[in-house]
Amino acid sequence: MTTIAAQVSVDSRGPCALYIAPDSRITWGKSEDRWDSGQKSFASSSSPDIFGYFGSAFFPTQVLNQVTRQIEAGILFAFDAGAEERHGRWLKTIRSSLENSSNPQVKDFSILHGAREGEGMSCSFRLWEAKFSSANQSWMDTEIDLRKDHSHFASVNGSGKPGLIRRLREPSLKTETQTSRNAFQKLFQSIAKEDDSLSGGAPQIVGMFRVRNAQHFGMIWNEKRYFSGCKLVAGSNYQSIDWFNDQFERADGKTKKRLTGAKKH
Repeated sequence: MTTIAAQVSVDSRGPCALYIAPDSRITWGKSEDRWDSGQKSFASSSSPDIFGYFGSAFFPTQVLNQVTRQIEAGILFAFDAGAEERHGRWLKTIRSSLENSSNPQVKDFSILHGAREGEGMSCSFRLWEAKFSSANQSWMDTEIDLRKDHSHFASVNGSGKPGLIRRLREPSLKTETQTSRNAFQKLFQSIAKEDDSLSGGAPQIVGMFRVRNAQHFGMIWNEKRYFSGCKLVAGSNYQSIDWFNDQFERADGKTKKRLTGAKKH
């Protein structure tokens, strides 16, 4: 049922990055019936848009893959479309797709959409939550306020929310509070310790910076390589993507060690 957080990173000049980070566990009614390699985060390689979901798993994972393919094909919106237009178009697409379903197994779910408006130092980041209620077949779309004075989790959700909130409230070094590394370390600890039995597997991260389009990040977890929740059992060109480890340090995908020159957390 997911532990998921959306993180705004802030440096001395203002917001500099936006991430969505869920776990990888999909369950069927109980924690014993699970799959720990499910994709819960999505990023468009041709636009500054990232997505993540929690709740009922089947429909969101299918339709978000379809939507990101449409974005990357250049048919959902123009490359210079603003964040508001991009948000409206993907949400309209998802709502239309769901109308084709008569399956009562589509339960409640929510989708987070992170977007960047503009590029460079003048850019801004935005975040929405689109919530579907199966009881009355209705949607509620809400934009989440993003603070600009310090790094923070702008959204914490899923069945693992109580456990993660408890960890975030635990004492930290004064120099570590209100930092991205502290928040992500608490998220990773919550997933690793299974504070929520319905959350597990490797964390997965999608995000974007002030420049370039959105991206999927690789994850070094328990000395293994993961990408979108899936363990890599074959591969070679690990330098083609950026990686993080369980301390939220930049990592080397080939050696699985902290990247040379990266700040130690």
